[in-house]
Amino acid sequence: TIFEDNQGTIHLVNNPVHHRRSKHIDLRWHYIRDKQELGIIKMEKVHTDLNHADIFTKPVSLAVFRRHVGAIMHGVGLDAR
Repeated sequence: TIFEDNQGTIHLVNNPVHHRRSKHIDLRWHYIRDKQELGIIKMEKVHTDLNHADIFTKPVSLAVFRRHVGAIMHGVGLDAR
């Protein structure tokens, strides 16, 4: 399962229709879409508060950083939703 907090990304993977605004999407998205169609992976929405990857991609407060690092270090996954 790929947990994603960007609803637009999930829609692009789930909807194989080509749009003018998404025609630049490269092969990796087609790869992900193909794997999802085969049932190998699944895209699932995760609230940004539970997305541990945010500490690597956006500025977060020290408290949020510590919470996510603690969850990662102690193996706390998204099952704690």
